[in-house]
Amino acid sequence: MALSSKRETKQKHLISSFRERLEKLGCPYTEGVDDSWITEMIYKPGEPRIKLLQWLFSKFDSKLHEYIEPKFATAESKLDSRIQRLLFVTSTLGLCKYDDVDLLRGITTGSRQDAFMDKLIDLVCIKDAADDPDNKAMRSPGVVSEAMSLEDQFQHDSHLMKALLKQEKVDSVLNPRLSLLPPDLQRQYEVAMVERGMDKDRPPKPDLQSVMEFAEKLSQDLQRQQEILREVNKSFTYEAPDPSRSEIVSKTMSLVLCELSQLVVGFTYCYENEMSHWCNKSPPVLNELGPAFKRVYNLLQTFVKLLKDFESIRESYTHLSRDTRHKIKESTHSKSSLGAAGQAMLESFQECVSVLDESVHRRTANSSHSMLEVSRLTR
Repeated sequence: MALSSKRETKQKHLISSFRERLEKLGCPYTEGVDDSWITEMIYKPGEPRIKLLQWLFSKFDSKLHEYIEPKFATAESKLDSRIQRLLFVTSTLGLCKYDDVDLLRGITTGSRQDAFMDKLIDLVCIKDAADDPDNKAMRSPGVVSEAMSLEDQFQHDSHLMKALLKQEKVDSVLNPRLSLLPPDLQRQYEVAMVERGMDKDRPPKPDLQSVMEFAEKLSQDLQRQQEILREVNKSFTYEAPDPSRSEIVSKTMSLVLCELSQLVVGFTYCYENEMSHWCNKSPPVLNELGPAFKRVYNLLQTFVKLLKDFESIRESYTHLSRDTRHKIKESTHSKSSLGAAGQAMLESFQECVSVLDESVHRRTANSSHSMLEVSRLTR
């Protein structure tokens, strides 16, 4: 238990040291995050760890950024993956072996990752301090890691220098040659020189007269552009800047850029691990099944239309049959009601006839009785 607690304490102290040094270097991946995110980014394999390694090497030397990024890489290095390019740079700097891919991916033991990240961050801190002449750390012999003593740091630095001197192709990584153009313009210039049939390493001496004419033309173009800008500036009025609104816009833009960065990181990780190995495959060979599939599809569409027509005919027939049956029922009901009414009228007529018969019999009887009375009186 005591050993475990001691190890956890040392781990927390090391993570705090990592975070402090990364924040001093201005790492964009440590802004507004806690120690758990730092731990996951350093020790867990994935895209955040690769991005952190790329940023550290770019911070160490801009030439490494040109080598690691695919858009600045040569045609040969574009065939390699990011891990292979990072492995070449790391092994050239003496931080790992030439085939230690697991260390870069972050799937090795925690102690090896601690030592690797500690050396790399120390190396970047020393380089950053050397580039800043006003930094107080330059008064001491380098930035010493908090995880080891000064003697151990000196021994590690000595071994690092020996490993660097023994490595091959160091000149290709730390190139002392000065480049006056950005990488993209330098590449375009070299391509243009090759297309003209000239040696890109030994360009011909320019003609002074043509250079003067080009400079004069460029000066005239710049003057015209400045006049256009002055006219545009006169035709538009600009409001005074609002600090509160600028702060809101900057925070909103920062949030949007952070979300965009996360989306880009996720897409890059998905492309590198899931899609890149499918992009270099040869295209499939197509055959003549397309017209056959199209004919079958057209026949199926015609058959479906025929079925729909049959269905509409069936519905129409059902509707007509239902209406006819309903009309027959209504006519039958009307006929039966007429017969009942006739029967009732016949019965009523018979009653009337019987009443009339009784009346006739009664009148006949009365008349005969009256005649008898008259005949008796006459006698």
